[in-house]
Amino acid sequence: MRIATYNVWNDERGGDVRQRQIVEEIVAVNADVIGLQEVHPALFRNRLAGLYPHAVFRVYEGEDEGLAILSRYPVLETTWLHELPEHGCSAALNVMIEQDGRRVSVTSLHLPWDSAMEKEKQIVAIDRFAHGQETDVCVLLGDFNGTTNSSVHRFLTGEQTLLGCEARPYWYELSGAYAAVRGQPLPPTLDFLTNPRWGGRNSTEIPFAADRIYVMLREGMDDLRQVALFGTSVSPESGYAASDHYGVAADVSFG
Repeated sequence: MRIATYNVWNDERGGDVRQRQIVEEIVAVNADVIGLQEVHPALFRNRLAGLYPHAVFRVYEGEDEGLAILSRYPVLETTWLHELPEHGCSAALNVMIEQDGRRVSVTSLHLPWDSAMEKEKQIVAIDRFAHGQETDVCVLLGDFNGTTNSSVHRFLTGEQTLLGCEARPYWYELSGAYAAVRGQPLPPTLDFLTNPRWGGRNSTEIPFAADRIYVMLREGMDDLRQVALFGTSVSPESGYAASDHYGVAADVSFG
């Protein structure tokens, strides 16, 4: 099963060319399930909805963007956590899909960039929601707007508590695991040095892996075959990569 996440950058720069780039990157990565962030309604309606047999999109109230999940597998249930106070009104969209008789929960999220407290509140609510589901596998993916040294990451991986809560069972983060086993550095998805959106102008921001994929399993994972970035190519026509973030795709086999 190939799982992917991609923040597609809701911005008019690059125009129609960059929108075509986004579609090309999504088609090329060929994921079974992909979670998308910063999706403009027109982009979803005109270019993304028809790419997969199952497509779910929700827009934030009063905003011009939202979250989407595209799936090759049937979607059994959909929950828009953003409209539910009991789930912290979190910026998260969940679908329950069926894959080879297995119930797989997939949550696409976009945590806020400007408040550590709000990030912590939302991730605790999202984790609580996921642990309350009847499912074989939970996948949590998206733009976490923080590093693997953040309280959010440490909470998910069972290294600390937040707001009096702990993630039990805890989650496995796939990019870091894949890089560590192979003795490689964790590649940044928010690359202030080489992505043309940032143009190397920023000398204070450190590139980091903002976009990540976590799994939480009732049983085990047979194999983590590959984790790779996509969306890194720069178009000579637009002068941009498809987004100001790079996407992440993971090939996994669940037990």
